[in-house]
Amino acid sequence: MSRSRTASGSTGTKAPVLDPVRLQELAAGVDVPVGSHQEAVAYTGESFAGKELRGAVFSECSLTGVSLDNADLTAARFLESILENLYAPVLRAARTTFRDVEIDNPRLGSAELYGGTWNSVRVEGGKIDFLNLRGCSLTNVLFSNCIIGELDLDGARLNRVAFRDCRIDSLLLGSGGMAVDADLRGSAFRSITGLAGLKGFTVDEEQLVLLAPLLAAQLGLRVEA
Repeated sequence: MSRSRTASGSTGTKAPVLDPVRLQELAAGVDVPVGSHQEAVAYTGESFAGKELRGAVFSECSLTGVSLDNADLTAARFLESILENLYAPVLRAARTTFRDVEIDNPRLGSAELYGGTWNSVRVEGGKIDFLNLRGCSLTNVLFSNCIIGELDLDGARLNRVAFRDCRIDSLLLGSGGMAVDADLRGSAFRSITGLAGLKGFTVDEEQLVLLAPLLAAQLGLRVEA
């Protein structure tokens, strides 16, 4: 697999550093035995719905149009892989590892991904009703053009994570997390819970204006004309 590292630099908030995923010739995939290690395999249109995939490893693989509905992906690992048009009304993938992964146009309902580790991950487009990243470690991660109903980052550790041109209806932050170079600029939010968790995030001027009433309420400020 040929890889070249690219980065978008800045004198202010540091952007995610992402490794483009370039897959070589792949074999056609048929099934995934429990706990197996799949390498250089392409799955297209397969249904893994309800399957036991706990601890499975996908390395240098392609998954296109695959259904993962209610499959058990606990502690699975996706390494140097491309995931396109994934479908899962219920995604059970706690403590999952994503490293050097591109996720394009996912269609997910409840995505339970808490406690996982993400490093060099790009998520482009798609719609996720509930994205549970509680307690995750996210490093060099980019979400762009995504629609997310509810995003739970309570207790998550973010380093060089950006949300660009996303719509996030409800953002839940909380105690115990940490953010360094976490960038929300250019994305739209309807509500944010746990404003103290915004420490370490970067917002733009328009977002700051929208946050002002929430910040004033938390500080007990009264604003009068």
